Amino acid sequence: MKINIKFFFITFLICILKNSYSYEIIRDPIFEDYFTDVSKDLNLNNINVYLIKDKSANAFVINSHIYFTTGLLELINKEETLKAIYLHEYGHIFKNHFQSKIIKIHQSNNTNTFYSLFSVGLAVLAGNANVGISSSISLNAGLVNELSKYSVNFEIEADNFMIDNIKKNKLNTLELISFLSELSESGKNYFRTHPRNTERVNNLKQLNYESSENSIKFEWIKSKYSNNSNNNSFNNFFKKLDKGIFDQKENFNKINKELVYYEAFKKGVLIDNWEKEFQTLLTINNNSFLKIEYINYLLENNLSEKYYIIDELKFDKKLMNEYFYYYIYGKYYNKVNKNNLSNFYFCQYYKVIDSKNKADFFCKKYDIKDIPTLDKSYAIFK
Repeated sequence: MKINIKFFFITFLICILKNSYSYEIIRDPIFEDYFTDVSKDLNLNNINVYLIKDKSANAFVINSHIYFTTGLLELINKEETLKAIYLHEYGHIFKNHFQSKIIKIHQSNNTNTFYSLFSVGLAVLAGNANVGISSSISLNAGLVNELSKYSVNFEIEADNFMIDNIKKNKLNTLELISFLSELSESGKNYFRTHPRNTERVNNLKQLNYESSENSIKFEWIKSKYSNNSNNNSFNNFFKKLDKGIFDQKENFNKINKELVYYEAFKKGVLIDNWEKEFQTLLTINNNSFLKIEYINYLLENNLSEKYYIIDELKFDKKLMNEYFYYYIYGKYYNKVNKNNLSNFYFCQYYKVIDSKNKADFFCKKYDIKDIPTLDKSYAIFK
């Protein structure tokens, strides 16, 4: 567990300086679950895919995770194009390019960059606790740009992986060809560090597969972040929601009502019987961040009859790798008046985010001898 947690922090590269430009990570369980389905469709292993709030069209790999910008979602109209870009980035992971980059940095004695991977910065909690834990975790943009630049050989390998899997899945490449050509000419971010030559486009032009329709979930996500999907009812829904307008009776074909309610919930709208709907949502979306939000909801609304669920989720491996895991369990044990465990978990959390004063406060308020063996075994800091 200790090793997994370290890799989690490497992944997020939370080394934030107050005046430095950073990428804000949007933790969206619907978006993340969508890529779980995409991985299944493409017969690939499931990996973590996260969304970055940034107007530029970009995608990159850090450690074993893929990041897409909201600007990329806005620009792409065909789901097959998004899948193809996903395949390219997946190719970097499949070929261990990021790990090779880290080894090269370490061997070159560039210790400042190497050790900055382990530095921890800022996490922001939502002002409205009823809405849930905030997703505002950031990546240092300068470090991301350095670490996401790969050699021409790496890019060719990732391209080859993409093309092989485009063939296997018979993905249409017309929009991808146009997309790459336009970005190359305009100098926009995506493929900025990639080899710019006509051979890449020519390779794609040799593939000639019929285009398939976008999935409902793709249109839903695109509407959410761009309001310009092919589904006008989705676009109108999110436009109205941004203005605080929501009708709980509104129904969409092929979109679970729980997904609709979740979007309203995230905007701070009160939903009738939301606790029940939230639990149902968890049965169709197993996202670990969604579980964190659910636990927070139970705590904020004092739904003590459901606290047994919090105990059942405690040693869920994916949940334990979530950034807010230690915080949420510190909060839980405070609620149930188990002060030693509460202080223990808050100590872990504030040490992780490098908040020295708060860490010192909580770390002095418990005796490690009074902490159960299983909790101690999963701790980062004793």
